[in-house]
Amino acid sequence: MALEGSLRDFDLFSLFNMIKIQGKNGTLVLSQGQEFVKVFFENGEIVGCDSNQVRMEDRLGTMLVRLGRLTGEELLSMVQVQRQTLKRMGTLLLEGGKVTPTDLQDALFNQATAILHRTFRWVEGDYRFDSFLPTDLDREHFVPIPVDTVLMEAARIQDEWPEVERRLPGLDTPLSRSPRAQALHLDIDREVSSVLDGKGHVQGSSGLTHEQEMVLSYFDHPQSARDITQISRYEELDTCKAIADLLEAGLLEPNTSGGSVKVVRPWVEGHPGLAPEAWEPSPLLWPLVVLGFAIPLALYVPHQRGSVNLGLASLQPVDVRVASEERTRLRQEWALRMAFPKDGGLALAKRLRNPLDGKNPVPDLASLPDPMAAAPVPAPQDKR
Repeated sequence: MALEGSLRDFDLFSLFNMIKIQGKNGTLVLSQGQEFVKVFFENGEIVGCDSNQVRMEDRLGTMLVRLGRLTGEELLSMVQVQRQTLKRMGTLLLEGGKVTPTDLQDALFNQATAILHRTFRWVEGDYRFDSFLPTDLDREHFVPIPVDTVLMEAARIQDEWPEVERRLPGLDTPLSRSPRAQALHLDIDREVSSVLDGKGHVQGSSGLTHEQEMVLSYFDHPQSARDITQISRYEELDTCKAIADLLEAGLLEPNTSGGSVKVVRPWVEGHPGLAPEAWEPSPLLWPLVVLGFAIPLALYVPHQRGSVNLGLASLQPVDVRVASEERTRLRQEWALRMAFPKDGGLALAKRLRNPLDGKNPVPDLASLPDPMAAAPVPAPQDKR
């Protein structure tokens, strides 16, 4: 039996704690608007996590491209191979030697916790827990996460998030590098493992931590803090902290050019056909859609009995006034006579706007002797 309800009545902390205590196996589906998050539990521990907003392939692929370990063409080729072979992106990266098993485990862990910590900030939504557990979970590279670890970190994030949000001009405000930041030399040529393990608090020649340098490198064009959290390798709170620090240091500033924020994914660079703006519909799309519906309706929906579409024409009212065949006219006369034997259905024919020419030729059988009745027995004659 599925467990479902609203997060207003049963918050995520209580829900996760109940699943942990009871050691449940199954899938917890959380929804808020158009966003869905799936959390997979086994013996009360988290063994997988996925979201329709953020996927592991996007995060890991973006980081590898930015670090120079993978080109946009190579990632695009891997995405195509993934669609053909249905293999996981992590498996393809391992086979290609782009990451190590430890790097992949850390990436999956950080990706799952990032999704969960963002979900714990939901104040409303719905949940549903089913005992069904998918069989295609990546158990080889995903290390089970204790629920207590997630709950403790989620509580810390909830306490610190209001202060970080106050330091930002807004999550959707476009930001860009200041002239000072554009002249700054960033020292981010490190191994991918040092980035994936999250240990980036070592200051380089720029005077910034490695985490701050990585976040600053994302602003190669104006973007909002919300867009950066979608491509950053770090958790949302840590990313927003770094953005706030960069704003206070004068390395980032609100974009006042008035242009729209353009979000470009690294793996589509050099491939204009994959860019989001290449997918915008043509102005002729909706007129063509209207014509696509109007033309079949005009050709196939009949307006008279003589339509070539006999199937739809059969739905039109039957013209009872036309009876050109002799057999059809005879059937009508018999039907009228049987319905109203006395007048032969003359009144009924007038109401149907198909008056008979004169008298109904079908005889009134009710006025004739019953042929099935027994013949009268003659009276015996006196022989005297």
